[in-house]
Amino acid sequence: MGRMAVFLIEMVRMVVLLVLTLLLLGATEQWLFTMLYGREGFLYTAVPGNVLLFAVMYRNHLQFKGWYRSEQNLKLNPGWTRGLSVTALLLIALPFVIPM
Repeated sequence: MGRMAVFLIEMVRMVVLLVLTLLLLGATEQWLFTMLYGREGFLYTAVPGNVLLFAVMYRNHLQFKGWYRSEQNLKLNPGWTRGLSVTALLLIALPFVIPM
């Protein structure tokens, strides 16, 4: 297979993983919100938090498990990993702290 075909397969893999991650985390957060507050909530900031969390997981772990191999595949440095993870967790927790 050519390098471009492998790259396209990796892009499809990344989109599928992103969709599955967002569905799983979104359903879990909605279930937790319903259990805590007895109604469905508007988890308006949880989606960007989930996307950030996926980006950290992909850059630090999932990109090394795929088909596309490159010397440019590097992990995020620990400062960026910590900062993005804290931001993601704050965005996910915000609807639970200030329910609307």
